[in-house]
Amino acid sequence: MDTKSRSIKPALAFWALFFGVNLLILALAAGYSAVHTLGWHGISDAFQSDYQNTADFRRTISQWFYSFADPDWQEHYQLSDQNLLYKVTKDGQTVTTNADGLSPDALPEGYNFLLYFDGETVTIQKDGQEIDIYGDGYYRGEDQWNLPGYHNIPVPQSYAGLTITMAVAKEPVAYIADTAALTGDVITDSGLYSTMDYAARLQFPLILFVVVPLAVGAVLLLWSILWHKHKVRADQAIAWFTGKIWLEVKLVLLIPFFLACIAAFFCLVSLYTARYYTIWFYLSVPVALWWAYLYLNDLRYNFGHITANSLCALLARLYRGGELSWPAGQRMMRRSALQFLAAVPFILGCIVVFFLLFGPTMSRLPIFFLLLLLALAGLFLIAAQLWLMSQNRRTAADVDTLLSRIQAAGTGQASAAPLPQDSDLRAAVEGLDQMEVRLKDALSEQMKSEKLKLELITNVSHDLKTPLTSMVSYTELLRQEEDLPDHVRDYILVLYQKTLRLQAMVQDVFDVSKAATGNLPVTIRPLDFAKLLRQTLADLDEDIQASGLVLRSTLPDGPVWIMADGDRLYRVFQNLIGNALKYALDGSRIYLTLSVEGDRAAAVIQNTSREELPYGVDFTERFVRGDQSRTDGGSGLGLSIARTFTEACGGSFSIRTQADLFTASVTFPLTQTRPQPEVSP
Repeated sequence: MDTKSRSIKPALAFWALFFGVNLLILALAAGYSAVHTLGWHGISDAFQSDYQNTADFRRTISQWFYSFADPDWQEHYQLSDQNLLYKVTKDGQTVTTNADGLSPDALPEGYNFLLYFDGETVTIQKDGQEIDIYGDGYYRGEDQWNLPGYHNIPVPQSYAGLTITMAVAKEPVAYIADTAALTGDVITDSGLYSTMDYAARLQFPLILFVVVPLAVGAVLLLWSILWHKHKVRADQAIAWFTGKIWLEVKLVLLIPFFLACIAAFFCLVSLYTARYYTIWFYLSVPVALWWAYLYLNDLRYNFGHITANSLCALLARLYRGGELSWPAGQRMMRRSALQFLAAVPFILGCIVVFFLLFGPTMSRLPIFFLLLLLALAGLFLIAAQLWLMSQNRRTAADVDTLLSRIQAAGTGQASAAPLPQDSDLRAAVEGLDQMEVRLKDALSEQMKSEKLKLELITNVSHDLKTPLTSMVSYTELLRQEEDLPDHVRDYILVLYQKTLRLQAMVQDVFDVSKAATGNLPVTIRPLDFAKLLRQTLADLDEDIQASGLVLRSTLPDGPVWIMADGDRLYRVFQNLIGNALKYALDGSRIYLTLSVEGDRAAAVIQNTSREELPYGVDFTERFVRGDQSRTDGGSGLGLSIARTFTEACGGSFSIRTQADLFTASVTFPLTQTRPQPEVSP
């Protein structure tokens, strides 16, 4: 039971809105027409219980008064209608009357209204009570009696000595006059019965077409407002139904819709101009209104997919489905051909219209039909061109997407969303995705292999350190033995030197492997860069002197603060200076410079190589040596260690070669942090 009541509420809310709005339209139209035709006084008269209180009654009595006061009327006319009794005297003599016994002192039976004019002012009595007709003495409109005696309505001189007595029946009846007893032109109708009857007959239509529709329409409209959420469900249901209608049908129905709007406009104009049409013509107003509601409601809920349910869209989907089996290039060629074919109906339409306008059949066909034919052909051409443009624009967007995906694949970024299934470049993107997946898999395998290799080197280096330490210790003990032949001592010395070299090489390999795997421990703290370089030069002074080379250093006098690990950075410059001493040209100079530029400090070592430097070689790669013959005793790890340690400390390392000039640069950002002062115990 509850489910059924819930399901009917949207329908009730919509029908309440429908009938409420229509009834309000009826009430407003009828009310406006009544006001325009009758005026506010006419509408007010319809709801008066006593016809003698109406503006129409005051107007009728005033008109008869001025007629009775007119000498020409007195001479030529008589009123036979007994609903209005009158007597006119001039200087005490009766001029005209339809009731000889009429007196201002008493009313005949059935008469309750008495008007008496004494030549200057008018006195009115109703039901025995005198009515104040003058108020403040000024006449302002139909709400008052239009009679002489106001300050702004002077009494004509011809009214001097004139008295007029008028008696009005309480309930007028229709009279059939006996004109045989009257002389002159006889007027048989005073208009009083018509005044009462018209007011009585007008009341019912006003109630039926204005009051009742206005009240019921307002109640129904309020009901629909209170049930707004149910009315929204009704709108959605209507939108679901209108969404099933083809777009082309909706466009064709716009023609009668516009005609209904034009008819509704003329209906509204007719209310003002008092021109009236048939009831069917006035129905165009609610028809146009609710037709507009259907269109607006459809746009509100179906705007995003308004073209989905249309004959053209169906044909386009069928065409698109067949197009997917063609290569991308063939699709674009066919679209170009279709663009040309789409223009053919328009061109043919222009030719046909030309011959119809200027040919022998011109008089048989209306111009409107010809223009409509041409317009339809033009609309077809525009629609076809727009659809083809959208398809080409979509293909262009797919090309941009494909290019962006290629760039993303090249930079290692995440790929964009996949293209739709019916995209022209879907196959190309899928091929690119497969290639990207294979590249990622290959790169992952390579990185995995590299990691395993580094771990193997680290483990082997670690395993070699213990026996090498024992070998160094035993060779040291052998060197301390006495009574050994000289040639045996020479052998022991060579063995000792080679063991130390092997130990240093294993340590280098171990350090490089740890740094490459991210396991190199570093302690970052504020460091005076210039002081570190001076200390390194001092420690290597013996090697510098023994090399026969000259080392020129240019260091700032003050401290240059950076954030780095002092031990690791010391090893960096130990390797760089040692590398320069080992490979520099005999008798040449080595230059060490520390400079500050902006917020960075750069240490640069330059030397002229003894051997020709090969072109395109990365000297920071592991086991790369300047001596291709490998007879200098180096391991090829010095520069690799320098670069790895520098980057681990947060700096940047670079090498430049120009002919035989070798330049190594180590750069660190400056810091405002200073080391904490040491506290003595």
